Amino acid sequence: MADLPPVRVVTAFDLPPVDSQAIYHAVAECYVPGGPDTVILARPASPYICIGYHQDLDREIDVAACERHGLPVYRRQVGGGAVYLDRNQVFLQWVFGPRHLPITLESRYQLYAKPLIATYVSYGVPAVFRPVNDIHVGNRKIGGTGAATVGAAEVMVGSILFNIDADAMAAALRVDSEKMRDKIAFSIKEYVTSLTRETGREIPQDEVVATYLQHLDVALGRTHYPGPLTAEEEHRLIQVRERFLQPGWTSNGGGRRVIGTKIHEGVSVLQGVYKAPGGLVRWILLVEDGTVVDATLEGDFTIAPGDAPASLADLIVGRQAEPSLLAQLVLAGFPAIVSSSPGLTAQDVIGALSRAFQPT
Repeated sequence: MADLPPVRVVTAFDLPPVDSQAIYHAVAECYVPGGPDTVILARPASPYICIGYHQDLDREIDVAACERHGLPVYRRQVGGGAVYLDRNQVFLQWVFGPRHLPITLESRYQLYAKPLIATYVSYGVPAVFRPVNDIHVGNRKIGGTGAATVGAAEVMVGSILFNIDADAMAAALRVDSEKMRDKIAFSIKEYVTSLTRETGREIPQDEVVATYLQHLDVALGRTHYPGPLTAEEEHRLIQVRERFLQPGWTSNGGGRRVIGTKIHEGVSVLQGVYKAPGGLVRWILLVEDGTVVDATLEGDFTIAPGDAPASLADLIVGRQAEPSLLAQLVLAGFPAIVSSSPGLTAQDVIGALSRAFQPT
């Protein structure tokens, strides 16, 4: 990559929460071949919850609790799980041309993690890459990575984690009881770490960002330069912001086929959940008179293209609700529909599907 031009770095701190997500979508939607590869350094002015592209809002998030705590909830166009985000994180949002990144998504994750890991190590934190797309310090997670194709660009996102509010994250999640919420908060504190926790001191964010940019140049074999958004990107940001603020986008948007058929006599709803290395997989099937009349595939996995879950669901709609038949359809269609799904195979998707038919 040494022959490639310098990378533009856009610094956008203290953004309205929604803009800290909308900004990289806007840059990606404006990207054209030959345009600059861009790294956006974003930080929200206030806390919010962000759910993954393929997640179900009401199943993952306690919306009423978020409203009570004044936490807005937004859906991003990148896979992964629900996260609590605030000023204690600096988001590292890459918007690159496809040919300027490694071919496989797994290799892209490793490249993305390289300067971030080097930054942590420079402060004495022994961070390492843990496949498929996580960064760990010992048995604790200090970062994850998401990826998506947006327009003609490839997007990769993650963050420098300065500190984490485990109680706030747990308070936003949909749980069966307050006892379970306490257990989740405890687990976050035990198994998620941060730069402040590992070093025992608060390091100025500007200093850490400058260190990251030095390691970014080394990892990419390229230099960088500071640059603002273009007028076109600013205009697109307004449009993306409006889209993300629409209630329908957050509640029902994303790359999911959402069951919409009214339930009546003779109709059953089946659910199957399977935990794959790349994330949780959930099928929801609407079955009427032995036929799958509607289906949803969702979860916190990463998959490309973004509409792959809906396309996989389409394979089984209208088919006899017979597990082996549906499994064959998914197995046969998966290679043609899915271009990349790190840590997620056709067998994982079938595993969730088969569990929908198991007695509860």
